[in-house]
Amino acid sequence: MKVFISADIEGIWGVVSRDQADPLGKNYERARKLMTEEINWVVEEAFNAGAKEVVINDSHGRMDNLLIEQLYPRAVLISGSPKPLSMMQGIDQSYDAVIFIGYHPRAGTSEGIFDHTYAGSIVASVKINGKEVGECGLNAGLAGYFDVPVVLVSGDDKVVAQSKEEIGTIEGVVVKETMARYAAKNCSLEEVKKRYKEAIQRALGHVDQYPLVEYEGEIELELAFNATIMTEVAMLVPGVKRKGARCITYSSGDYLDLYRLFRALIILAGSTL
Repeated sequence: MKVFISADIEGIWGVVSRDQADPLGKNYERARKLMTEEINWVVEEAFNAGAKEVVINDSHGRMDNLLIEQLYPRAVLISGSPKPLSMMQGIDQSYDAVIFIGYHPRAGTSEGIFDHTYAGSIVASVKINGKEVGECGLNAGLAGYFDVPVVLVSGDDKVVAQSKEEIGTIEGVVVKETMARYAAKNCSLEEVKKRYKEAIQRALGHVDQYPLVEYEGEIELELAFNATIMTEVAMLVPGVKRKGARCITYSSGDYLDLYRLFRALIILAGSTL
């Protein structure tokens, strides 16, 4: 069994402040250690549950957060940026299961830890075929494109609930309960490890029971920006249509094409900051 892990930092156990998530923050190095430790728990349990290969894609910020020298010895790490497929770099049809670790709620989530979607300074909301999605839903669509199910999502209670709305019936590991955007009630270390062990055993023991996020026919991306100038530069891309002052749409019959276009629009809009 081959397992793909996409690892973000905002939903990691113990991470609650900007100082932890920002590489320039005074507590960032501590957060990197927490992230690496949590990933190691997941990787070890994945191997215990029957995985033969586990590949981790570092998916936060500059995507060079995980401490490779402290990583579980059998794990393979993809790091650095920019990557063509960003948080899902490396995914293909050779995998049996996808796991999202340390994920956070989508932009606009009340009291959600670090709520945002891909780029907080750029994106106000994202919809696929009229349904609002966060990073869970966006990335699960790409996994589904390659016929690989997302079987587990971890993070705060809000993102776990949203992941089940956006993906379907999957395993969720809540490592902290949100109290505000930068505050949470963290579970005990013992409880977090217990939850991971049980959830990973269930997930990898029955990967064929989890839903694929698949789209047929034309797929519409609706992207709302935080500023009108971002919409204006997005309109330079062929096929992009303006829906409002800060909103555009783009349609494609190929989800991979749609995902790449989304990434390009984020980079283009970011040039206006």
